[in-house]
Amino acid sequence: MEMVGRYVKIGIWCIQEEPRMRPNMRHVTQMLDGVAQVHDPPNPFPYSTFSSGPNIISGSVPVGESLTASESQQFSSSWLSPSGDFAFGFRKIQPNDGFTLSIWFDKIPDKTIVWYAQTVNTTTGLVPDGSKVTLTADRGLVLTDPGGQQLWSSSLPQTRSSVSRGLITDAGNLRLLSEDSDVALWSSFANPTDTLLPTQSIEVRGNLSSRLKETSFQKGRFRLRFDDGDLQLLTLNSETLAETDVYFSYYSSNTKDPHNPGNRLVFNETGYMYVVMRDNTTRFYVNNKDPVPSKDFYHRAVLHFDGVFAQYYHPKRQGVNNSDNGWSLAWSEPENICAKTFGPYLDANELGNLACGFNNICILGYNHRPRCECPERFLLVDPSDEYGDCKPDFEMQTCERESDQTAAADQDANLYEFVTLRMTNWPSGDYKRYSNYDEERCKATCLKDCFCGAVVLGRDRLCWKKKFPLSYGIRDTNGDSDTFIKVLKLGSRS
Repeated sequence: MEMVGRYVKIGIWCIQEEPRMRPNMRHVTQMLDGVAQVHDPPNPFPYSTFSSGPNIISGSVPVGESLTASESQQFSSSWLSPSGDFAFGFRKIQPNDGFTLSIWFDKIPDKTIVWYAQTVNTTTGLVPDGSKVTLTADRGLVLTDPGGQQLWSSSLPQTRSSVSRGLITDAGNLRLLSEDSDVALWSSFANPTDTLLPTQSIEVRGNLSSRLKETSFQKGRFRLRFDDGDLQLLTLNSETLAETDVYFSYYSSNTKDPHNPGNRLVFNETGYMYVVMRDNTTRFYVNNKDPVPSKDFYHRAVLHFDGVFAQYYHPKRQGVNNSDNGWSLAWSEPENICAKTFGPYLDANELGNLACGFNNICILGYNHRPRCECPERFLLVDPSDEYGDCKPDFEMQTCERESDQTAAADQDANLYEFVTLRMTNWPSGDYKRYSNYDEERCKATCLKDCFCGAVVLGRDRLCWKKKFPLSYGIRDTNGDSDTFIKVLKLGSRS
């Protein structure tokens, strides 16, 4: 078997697309004779990954097998499912300096990740070059850094059984099987991260966790949770990220029935997603649209780092049914996460934010995904995070003057002006309301109020006073409100 592996590697070196990388006949002969060392070759094909070692047969991985993260290749060696649809191994994450231990679609160009080792013991959630994962009998998968320190391991149940082998299925499920090979001691489907695949389900008290950012594999602040018979999308305290520190729900299946509660969320093999009740009936479909046929398309559902839960499909072969060659959106919940602040799931006194940070404006973009924009005279606290908080570039007004309040107010009126944000609203955090006000009168009442940071004026002539920081900002081309933010005039000092 070792000789077969050597021949495979030599063959891949010989078919490299770049002629300079191909060995000459003398070098080939030396490698065949064992005189010259045969190094792992780079991937010769843009849409597939070389790697399953000679011991990996039909997706079955024996105990003792290992994989190592390598800087020399974007895709290090991996273990493949029988069809080659899915791979398990290390993925180099750009632009970050590190790898994630993952499962991904291996036959499509972007190699979309569907599972990754979560709560890895590093500050970034990524592991360095030279990290290694080994399949062991007593602990299952064990991930170590180049120095041998454990970074993560699969959590096996407390039983007398040990792992006999791993199995990567064509559904994308990595299973660690017991000695009788029938019972899975651990599986990626039972320990999901941010993605569901067809044939996967979430049981009661199960959940998906969003990433912190698109390229950050730490846990983020959004959860898809199935609890008390109800499927909900939740947001957590962004500082603690404690599972019990829930701020609010912004989506619900409404299947919380004391007599017949929801029992599990099912993503079936045809691409439908629904809640199965305790009596085995199906009461709630997440979306009623008919999915494209699974024989021609891959399906996945993902809880994005921005809080949007969406299902996508991708052709298994180019040009199927005249489809695009990338991922296409089937549906998303909520359809407009920016406007969710106006729905029944959020009242005016809710804490935190939804997609965008404090003082940041949510704008619905492509594929129902939000983008965020700081108002004029505001800058991102973290320039690398457009979804984060925005800070003013000016000195904010205070209420420290104690003498002659009228004179102080008149003086401040000359120091401050307004940034106008049309079709923009901040629907929470009001502290005063005025009826039948026009724009000038609404701004004037804010200008003379040292607590006031902004006012929102609706088409109904209601004027709402706001304090900083502003939350749940939304800009909508069909919006009926304008915002006026009080800012220090350029060149002025309070």
